[in-house]
Amino acid sequence: MALPKTHHCSTCPEGATPDSVLHEDLVVGAPLSMEELTDAQRLDRFARKYAHDGCEVREVRRVPQDNLSGYAWSVRFTESS
Repeated sequence: MALPKTHHCSTCPEGATPDSVLHEDLVVGAPLSMEELTDAQRLDRFARKYAHDGCEVREVRRVPQDNLSGYAWSVRFTESS
């Protein structure tokens, strides 16, 4: 299963100034193999995925989620103009 093709900011209002707020995205459905990666490898993998939107990933962490696998990934990122 691949990472989602697009992402949507779950915490920032429409029209927020880029880099003024750290966005947070909840990624559900990432492959279970993500758990086997190191923190640096996960950061790199999500960074490449979010780069197409001009975003810079700052943090990736596992969080509890009410789904089949029981967790999701919280991705914090900033947008560049």
